[in-house]
Amino acid sequence: MAIYLTLLWQALSAELSALTPIIVILLVTGIGAAILQAALQIEDTSLSLIPRLFVMLGLPLLGGAALMHSFETLAIDWISHAGVLVRLAWG
Repeated sequence: MAIYLTLLWQALSAELSALTPIIVILLVTGIGAAILQAALQIEDTSLSLIPRLFVMLGLPLLGGAALMHSFETLAIDWISHAGVLVRLAWG
């Protein structure tokens, strides 16, 4: 496989591995807030927004180091292959 396709695959997998936990946590939080609203018959939009807001503010504090590690690994791979990509014939 060509080096640029390998690097593209690494970039997409790093993005997917970084975003999947965030999306799942926000989905679970939203469903939990919706169930709570349905059980208590509350129709306030801030009740569904505030838990997700707190989760979004808390995620970088709790899991930011793991996300940065995956992007750091990706950056090291890209920088180490930069010389090959510059001299590569793309056409």
